[in-house]
Amino acid sequence: MRTDAARLQRLLGGPDCERLRSRLRTRLVRGGGDRITLTRSTPEERERIERLLGRPPRKGETLRISLVELEGVLRHAGIAPDLRSALEALDGPMVDPRKRREAQQARWAEVMNAARDRARALGLEAWLDELGNRGLLRRLSHNTPQQAAGLLDRSLRVLEKLPGGGLNRSTLAAQSLGDAHGLDSGRPEAALVRRALARHWRGGTGDDRPDERTLWAHAGILLGGDITSTALILGLPARGDGPTDALLRTQRATGEPLHLTLRQLLRHPPRWAVKDQTLFVCENPTVVAEAAEQLGSRCAPLVCTGGRPGAAVWTVLEQLAQAGARPRIRADFDWAGLSIVNSLMARLPARPWHMDAATLRDHAHLPGPPLEGHPAQARWDPELGPILTARGEALHEEQLLPLLLQDLELK
Repeated sequence: MRTDAARLQRLLGGPDCERLRSRLRTRLVRGGGDRITLTRSTPEERERIERLLGRPPRKGETLRISLVELEGVLRHAGIAPDLRSALEALDGPMVDPRKRREAQQARWAEVMNAARDRARALGLEAWLDELGNRGLLRRLSHNTPQQAAGLLDRSLRVLEKLPGGGLNRSTLAAQSLGDAHGLDSGRPEAALVRRALARHWRGGTGDDRPDERTLWAHAGILLGGDITSTALILGLPARGDGPTDALLRTQRATGEPLHLTLRQLLRHPPRWAVKDQTLFVCENPTVVAEAAEQLGSRCAPLVCTGGRPGAAVWTVLEQLAQAGARPRIRADFDWAGLSIVNSLMARLPARPWHMDAATLRDHAHLPGPPLEGHPAQARWDPELGPILTARGEALHEEQLLPLLLQDLELK
C-alpha cells in the first residue's frame, strides 16, 4: 500500500499536530506500550484524532490514543500501510536517539584510533587523548567526525615537521598545509598545534598560556624572522664551527656580554660545551654588566632573563640544559621574582642560586622598595614567601652583587 500524502497531511500534518506526532514517534522508537496519553491537548489536536478515529467529541483536555487502533484506521482507510510509514512521510525517518549516539561515538572512536599511531610516534598520545576527552576538537570541527579526521591529519602533518630549525611559521604552514596563513591565530590547525606545543610536545613549555613567540620557538619556529627577541649572555662556551659559535668564542675570550637573537639560536644553534658545568641565571642586566666589568673572561657561564623570560631566553636555557648544563637560578626578592623562578624551575633541571629564606634573612638589614603585585609562594622554599611578606619590602639582585660575583668568578 502506498501512502496517501494529501489525505495524511490533512489528518495529521501541520503544526497543530506536531506535539502529537512527536509523542507517537517517541513511543514507536522507544517502545513501552501501545497507548499514549496527551494531556492539555488543544482543540485542534482533539478534533484531528476524533475525526480520524470516528469518535464523538469528548469533554476534557486529555487524549488517550491506542497506537494499534490508530494504525488500523490508517491502513483500512488506505492512507498508510502502518503508523511508522505515516509519521516518517510527515516528518522524516525515525532514528533511535540512543542508537544515534552510539553510532556517533563509534565514528569518533574511529577518528581518534586512526590518528593514534602517528601521535604515538611523536610522543603525543596524551595530546590526542586530551583532544578526545575535551571539547576543543569537536568544537573546531563543528562536532563532525569527518571534519575532525581532516583537521587531525593536517595538524599532525605540521607536528611531524618539528623541530623547525629556524623555519618561519608561514613557511612551515605553506609546506605542511599548502597555505602560508594556515597556522595564523584563529585557524583550527593552529589551535590544535598550539595545544600540543604548550602542554605535550617535548615536555611542553611549562606554561598553559605562553606568549606566541615563545611557544613557537620551543618548536624551533620563527615568527617574522625574530631578530627582536634576544638573550643577554656572558661567558658561555661553544665548540662548533657555525657562525653563532664564532661569536660566542669571541665574547668568551674578550669577556664582553653578547645579545643572541632568537634567529641565531634557531637558524645556527651553537654546539654548547657546558656538560656538567654550572650555569648561573640572573634576572637583571646589571648583574651581567658588573660581572663583565669586574671579572671579564674569568666569569662563569651566565644568562640574564631580563625580567620574565622571553622566547630567546627560554630557547638558550633549553639548549644549555639539553647540552648538560646544571642551571642555578635566581631573581629579585619580590613577588615577580618568585613567579619567575617558579616558572624556570618548573621547566628546567635547576637549583636556586642564593634565592632562599636564609639569604633573605642574612640581608634583612638592607632596605628596599615596598612589595607590589600579587603575593606568590616559592615552590622550592616554603619559608621564603612568608618571610618576604613579613619584611614587606623587596630586595633586588643589585644589592647582592658582592655575594653573586664571588660565585661567578672562575677559580
